[in-house]
Amino acid sequence: MITQLTGNGRILLTVNADGEWNDLFYPYPGQFQHLREMRLGLFDVDSRGFAWLRGGNGYLNHQEATGEENSPTSRWTGHGLSVLVQDHVHPNHDLIVRVITVEADSPRRLRLFAYHSLKIAESMFQETAYVDPEAKALVHYKRGFYFEFFSEPGYTAAACGEHTLKGLEGTYVDAQDGHLEGRTIAHGAADSVLQWDVEPAPGRPAIVRLFLAVGQGLESTRTIHEYVRSGGPSRFEREAAAFWKTWTTRRFPGLPPGLSDRAREVYRSSVLVLRHATGTNGAIIASPDTRSLVIGGDTYNYCWWRDGGYVSKAMDEAGLFEHAQRFLTFARACQSPNGSFLHRHFPDGAIGSTWHPPPFLQIDQTATVIAATWHHFKRGADPDILLDFWPMVKGAAAFLTGFRDAATGLPAASFDLWEERRGIHLYSTAAVVHALERAGRIATELGKDPSGWERAATEIRATALTAFWDEGLGRFVRSLEPRETRIDASVLLALKLGLLPPSDPRYALTVDVVEHRLWNGALGGLARYEGDAYYGPENPWIVCTLWLAEARLALGDRERCRALIEWAAGHATPTLLLPEQVDSSTGEPRSATPLTWSHSTYVDVVHKYQRAVRGGSPGEE
Repeated sequence: MITQLTGNGRILLTVNADGEWNDLFYPYPGQFQHLREMRLGLFDVDSRGFAWLRGGNGYLNHQEATGEENSPTSRWTGHGLSVLVQDHVHPNHDLIVRVITVEADSPRRLRLFAYHSLKIAESMFQETAYVDPEAKALVHYKRGFYFEFFSEPGYTAAACGEHTLKGLEGTYVDAQDGHLEGRTIAHGAADSVLQWDVEPAPGRPAIVRLFLAVGQGLESTRTIHEYVRSGGPSRFEREAAAFWKTWTTRRFPGLPPGLSDRAREVYRSSVLVLRHATGTNGAIIASPDTRSLVIGGDTYNYCWWRDGGYVSKAMDEAGLFEHAQRFLTFARACQSPNGSFLHRHFPDGAIGSTWHPPPFLQIDQTATVIAATWHHFKRGADPDILLDFWPMVKGAAAFLTGFRDAATGLPAASFDLWEERRGIHLYSTAAVVHALERAGRIATELGKDPSGWERAATEIRATALTAFWDEGLGRFVRSLEPRETRIDASVLLALKLGLLPPSDPRYALTVDVVEHRLWNGALGGLARYEGDAYYGPENPWIVCTLWLAEARLALGDRERCRALIEWAAGHATPTLLLPEQVDSSTGEPRSATPLTWSHSTYVDVVHKYQRAVRGGSPGEE
């Protein structure tokens, strides 16, 4: 499971619970994942003992949440040694700096090994690895992707080899006798090992800085290499640390009193996750977690327009205006000719895989992009923004206006936000009403005629409040055609979008029913819907619990809102990452971790709580 992450909008590096690199994405977060395995090992020259730094080999690993310097940190202890590893991604160079500090309780002669196995462009074949003695570098490449390893001090030895095919385990085996004998070039399923001879002693640690320059050509990686060589190796570590310290200092507001230190730290972590999940081109991935590839046959490494729209809103709340605007620019480039937004896209803008039959729609996703555009303008109040995105909004709103069921006048059937059922859904309907109202506001700001969209929004709202309300049940049903009455937390998200005001008696009735039925009495937290079996029976979801927090805040219960924020913070991982859901029995993280939507919802609700505590309105969407 991912425990820590850092990046720069092009590189996204994640670290797992063993302190090893888990994913290496480039040139966008979520695309491509180039890493198969990376590990560190130590050989004691005198005792002839060798061990990789991982559990079961006599080492214990300890990790803490990524600090203000935004550098994933792991410490291994064992065999009389302490090995501290800090990973930095430079903010404006495509450069990773891995600082390895080895401390010993007595003078030791050691050999440090770093093993690298890549799967460049998400395939582990047709790759070349070679040692460049002139540049004192180790290079892996395939097609247009180059990965150049170099270090300070320079490595003592290097070896290249192969893995997987031909009955070969991997070149890491070459290190385990403490002496590298492999080749200087290999191709196919290529891998490599670097070696450093170090002699730590009490009060005199050995420090190795391993650099990885990433680029789309040898010239670009070699330029970075020469830049590091001329500037001094520690400079780039300091620059990365200083940048992120400045970034965190200036980005985080004074949070409201009453929140615990942990809740504040989860807020800080959340804003960093939003930053790292966003590419320089504006694509926002749902999660860097790739474990679902084994379980579900695909990953969360896509840009969903619903997730992205809500993340964009949260980034605006947190002051990440440029990143929010980049998302809207990316959306504009990906919009379909008919004005809609398809299921999901790859981070480079290509249409993503889907299990939905044509027309590949979840209608709320198109609506969410319009709402995010209005929210971005509302936070910045720059009419030029609306002018830039007017064609996108106009096309999307025109599509929503025309995509209606002839019999009911409601939005036509599409898949729900959980991506499971086709029908006319309450949340999707509320999202369309919300979007058309916002499109009307945008039109008014630009002097355009909003009447058609306003009229459509009014008609759909009036029909929805009648069609979805079941007087006998005393609550809203979640979908029509087919009619589905199971209690669903997405009804709370429909309320969040202003389907009806909190003063309407149906608002409180709905919230009460949802909380009563979907609340986990033993663990706390709110499930998605009755009978949900995804990753476990009715697991509590972070976003659903935070929707409940916002609904309670809208009803005036600030204390309940605060308690639910604390519940979410309490179910972050030890390194302060929020999962999609938690196990209904154990409380352990389940499914994608971190989930960007969980973090964005946390940021959004904390800001609304903050405004309420300060005596204002939580604010509308």
